[in-house]
Amino acid sequence: MLLTKREREVLPLLCLTNEQIANKLIISPRTVKDHVHHICDKLKCGTRLQAILIGLKKGIITFDDVEFPC
Repeated sequence: MLLTKREREVLPLLCLTNEQIANKLIISPRTVKDHVHHICDKLKCGTRLQAILIGLKKGIITFDDVEFPC
């Protein structure tokens, strides 16, 4: 279940679009998509919202880490 450093960077951004995450982290949207897939696999969840909630519950991220769209 161990997330990579980059996956831990992506996790609190999952409320944003892949394009927004890609621009923020200076990576391609395809790479974001791959990270999202790996995060959901490792956290055994089916949606981005579930991934964020599991991350919060397990202490991987805090509420203050989560970025919401404007």
